[in-house]
Amino acid sequence: MTDTAPPTSDTTSRIPAFTDEERAHAATIVDIVGPIIVPLARALAPRTEVLLHDLTKMPGTIAAIGGNITGRGIGGPATDLGLRTFSSGWNEHLIGYRTETNDGLPMRSSSIFFHAASGRPVACLCLNTDVSEVVRAQELLRSLSAITTIDPSLRSETMTAEKFPASVEDLAQGILAEAVTETGIPVEAMKKRHKVEVVRQLRDRGFFTMREAVPIAAQNLGVGRHTIYNYLNEIEESADASNEEE
Repeated sequence: MTDTAPPTSDTTSRIPAFTDEERAHAATIVDIVGPIIVPLARALAPRTEVLLHDLTKMPGTIAAIGGNITGRGIGGPATDLGLRTFSSGWNEHLIGYRTETNDGLPMRSSSIFFHAASGRPVACLCLNTDVSEVVRAQELLRSLSAITTIDPSLRSETMTAEKFPASVEDLAQGILAEAVTETGIPVEAMKKRHKVEVVRQLRDRGFFTMREAVPIAAQNLGVGRHTIYNYLNEIEESADASNEEE
């Protein structure tokens, strides 16, 4: 248990007294488990502190400790969380909850209870793992994988993600395919208005800034180069007329 805060005498006075049998059971656990606390902490080193609490010794419950993350020692007190759970009658294990040291070090903690025959917890094995580097790694991964929303005006309905073509030809063919798909009509079934709309989309997508764009568009739409130029002129004239009306 973590975040050390010595319990008040008012709080400890409300904790029910242990029976002799419960105290004896706690002492047995300390005798058996206590000797493995330090080697267990060494096995989990360098970022895990291991403690054994004798809950019958409230408030100075720490019976054994290995590692040094929270800065406590044998005879030290239970934490505020330990005191709250114990005084409330809680007796189930607490696994993998987040805690912090007094200086803000983030930890992943677990509290594993030993119960007497009465069902009452009389000892607690606690593991506190420093996860500060993991937290920093998570923050780094979040920053590296952060996704921003692109301006809707730069996307078409069929453009779901930015593409990375291997060649200019691939880029041109990809833009053409998207423009044709957006009309919903195959090229062989297109009328002039459909092809003009494809050319409009190609222009808006920057297609005609590429070399050989006009012949590529003409070939794919089944028209001549001059037809593509005528379509572009119509589009420009239409845009100019709309601007004048506004």
